[in-house]
Amino acid sequence: MRTVRISSWFSSIPEQFGYEWVIWDLPQRSLEVNWMEIKKEFKGSVGLFLVCAELSKQNLIAMPTSRNTKGYDVIVLNPDTNRSIGIQVKCSDRKEFPVFSSRWKNYKKKIAEKIICPFVFVDISDINNPTYYILTKDEVKSLIRNVIERYIEEYQKKHHTTFKDMLEMEEKIKRRANLWVLKLSDVEKYKDKWRSIIDL
Repeated sequence: MRTVRISSWFSSIPEQFGYEWVIWDLPQRSLEVNWMEIKKEFKGSVGLFLVCAELSKQNLIAMPTSRNTKGYDVIVLNPDTNRSIGIQVKCSDRKEFPVFSSRWKNYKKKIAEKIICPFVFVDISDINNPTYYILTKDEVKSLIRNVIERYIEEYQKKHHTTFKDMLEMEEKIKRRANLWVLKLSDVEKYKDKWRSIIDL
């Protein structure tokens, strides 16, 4: 009988070809990938496809939307119930997740306009071990409203001003919109809460 030496990772040669298995003892190697730094413009795509992969593991159909689809990044379909839902994905490696921008005068309106579905926040600070935080629409609204109103309260105390004065100043100097973010500590308790999406 002929003998061929093959490595343990190449063990798919069928025995019917008459080969005898002789396995090399290869040194153990880490399966972790050494990634280069992910550029800012690609982080969104990384998070998007990671989330689609995780949803597929839950036996759901996950379809990324086109960039001009307002409010949704992924459409999720439950093939057992034939029900679907749109979700937003926010990905970051900096322990905080931008949600939306607004001025003082319209932050409540922006909350209603920008938060219309569940969110999945993806932490890729360790790209070999991404973590997922899944929140319902109402949970995101509540958290971001608390963040904004807490900031307003602290700003008023620090500058000895009122909200009315803040609105007047904003209009006078044409102040740039505020970028509102949720920190990792704000969403930690929602880690792997996939049931918010799975139970369609």
